[in-house]
Amino acid sequence: MLLALLVAAAAAASPTPSPPPQIYYVVSRPLCSELRAHVKPALGMMMENDDQIKRSPDLFQQYNTSRLRGSDVSSANGDPGGDPGSNAPQSMALLGIENLIRPIANNIIAIQTELDSPALSHPSGRPEDDKMLQEIRERLLKALAAQNASLDIISGFYDTQTMADLQHAGQGYIAQAGKPNGGDDAPAAPVALNPLAQNPNYAGLTPNPYTIDLATIPGLTLGYNPVTRLIEGLNWTMAQTETRENEAANAVLAAASLCQNIPLASPPPP
Repeated sequence: MLLALLVAAAAAASPTPSPPPQIYYVVSRPLCSELRAHVKPALGMMMENDDQIKRSPDLFQQYNTSRLRGSDVSSANGDPGGDPGSNAPQSMALLGIENLIRPIANNIIAIQTELDSPALSHPSGRPEDDKMLQEIRERLLKALAAQNASLDIISGFYDTQTMADLQHAGQGYIAQAGKPNGGDDAPAAPVALNPLAQNPNYAGLTPNPYTIDLATIPGLTLGYNPVTRLIEGLNWTMAQTETRENEAANAVLAAASLCQNIPLASPPPP
């Protein structure tokens, strides 16, 4: 019935020529433009960083567990190039940690660039928009600082382990070269163990003889080691990131709610 009425009304209407097209100039609020141009990309990259950083505690735990299990078969069998302080699962965990660093760092640089855009920080002529944009920018910078702290833990640990590996590299070859006549079947000459190789957390630096063994402090759990503290630190920075991102999200949502009824049309300039 409704369709029939629409057809009848269309037939009864007298044909009229189409009006000429009218040109409108669309004006978008600075707040809405900056949400699209800079805030949205920054939020997207922050979410990517969250996904990467959340993988790190498991990798640290894998590294920790594999270190407790000792060397792999190749090192145990006296592989000349083997590193007596490492094993395959530990190396894989360290590789996974390494693979997190560059994507997170690149995103942090890109996010900082977006938030430092002059269009986002300079006055736009609408004080209310400028105030909201500054609040959003400050909250995003706080969240970014927490992500940067997570990156510092991840990259610092990787750099420390890499320095330690370089310091202790080739010890298997040195032991092989110490055999009389270089023969494979000859008994190996005694090789003094490098005390720095016993704890790669020193990264080749001379350990302080007065260092307190934190595992002996009453109240600390059995099996404490520095990697455990790094995991605790990562969990703390991740919690800080979530809290700060939620605060930034509330500010962004409040601003986005003002941008639902645009674009605005205005008459063409004279």
